[in-house]
Amino acid sequence: MNVITEQRLSAALDEPRISTVTYDTLSQQVSRLLPQVYILVGFQMPREEDMLIIAAKLCSELQESFPSLTFGEVSLCFELGAKGEYGDFMGLNMRTFARWLKAYRTSELRYRAVVERERGRQAALPPVSAEYNRMCETRMLQRIYSHYRKGYPLERLMPARVYRILQERGAIADSPADKRAAMARCAGWKPLGRLPMDEEMRQQRIRSEAMTLLLRRYFDRLVSAGADKLPI
Repeated sequence: MNVITEQRLSAALDEPRISTVTYDTLSQQVSRLLPQVYILVGFQMPREEDMLIIAAKLCSELQESFPSLTFGEVSLCFELGAKGEYGDFMGLNMRTFARWLKAYRTSELRYRAVVERERGRQAALPPVSAEYNRMCETRMLQRIYSHYRKGYPLERLMPARVYRILQERGAIADSPADKRAAMARCAGWKPLGRLPMDEEMRQQRIRSEAMTLLLRRYFDRLVSAGADKLPI
């Protein structure tokens, strides 16, 4: 990506998250964005009543599935999608929009921007103790387990990162055989649609899926035992 795109993303990350924006405001923003996307790709604009339906469904999807994004990110995502950054597409519909948003949310571009933004914020803060960092990390882990017990999808709870932390702490001690079995179960994973992905990235995703599988098994054992907190 060029420098201008990275600068735009950096500015977009500073905007309010969708979860903090009212539905009316989001609806107005989406209604302005959609015609621009149709113009970018050169597709015929839907009828006004159809456009209103698409806008309403997109607003709901953004609030339900992508609340942590900002609208500036959504706008940039759709522009990149219209340029083919997330693979070919046959038409502009909710399936296409959802695929673009999912690809953007896990993209290397966004990951680098978020990490860089966090580094800048941390550099402006005084150093904290290792004990404080561990306390914050523990609080995060307990909150994630609590969300899982309430039925929140594990895939949205940073499962690979949580698995690594719990493994480093000794809370999870899966054997090499367990890990190989999990990798074997996830070996057939492939990206949805025709989203391009090289084999190295696919193997990384398979490892992440395997860690999610093992973390789910660990959480389920605790839930079955009636544990309301992680034993850490």
